[in-house]
Amino acid sequence: MDPLSNLTRTPAFEQPLREILAIASRAMPDAPLASVAVCENGRLRTVAYSATDAATLDELQFSAGEGPCLEAIESGQAVLATDLAAESRWHGSAAGLAAKGVRSLHSQPLTFDSQVRGALNLYSERCGGFARETRVAAQVTAEQAGVLLRSVQHEARLKEVIEQLREALTTRMIIDQALGIIMARRRCTAPAAFEILRRSSQSRNVKVHHIAADIVQAVSGQPPQRPHFDDPPPPHEVSRL
Repeated sequence: MDPLSNLTRTPAFEQPLREILAIASRAMPDAPLASVAVCENGRLRTVAYSATDAATLDELQFSAGEGPCLEAIESGQAVLATDLAAESRWHGSAAGLAAKGVRSLHSQPLTFDSQVRGALNLYSERCGGFARETRVAAQVTAEQAGVLLRSVQHEARLKEVIEQLREALTTRMIIDQALGIIMARRRCTAPAAFEILRRSSQSRNVKVHHIAADIVQAVSGQPPQRPHFDDPPPPHEVSRL
């Protein structure tokens, strides 16, 4: 599974990107249809668009396996078609796009983690290409999409680290509960109690925290207590902060 697909299918990426694309499209003097396509697991997918027609036009290129969008991703360079009705570079997709009324098309590569992973596509019913201001806006918008994707990736990694920390704290708490029980029963120190846990873990080929949970369950008749990460601190604790 391409990790990019997990990032681009989240509301944290899709909704802001739609807003960026809508704002950019309205601001461009040529008022083109706009879309963003990304490559996930070797397949292209439209992840945002200013109008549904743009997604349909993207699909024409995907199905044909050729077109400015695919060439921009492969080359890492912006690709411009000024008159698709007379275009000879992409016979299948150019004819299909022209039949849909598209005459000009601009595809701007979208870079993520130093790799081209998609493209911003602009479609216009007018031939002659796009104004310089539009092409600059396309470049800026593609860069912003890359920044957004990096921000979503950072957030996802932060959530993963937090979850790992929570799991570690939970495991530690369960082990501590079991150590207290062993220390009380065996009248031994914490290191000695942990050694008992460790040996039992090795002999049964079961992780230490599972052994600890079994001990707590057997003695208390209840599952081990777990930390309540989302619970607010008691009022007397808040007053000390």
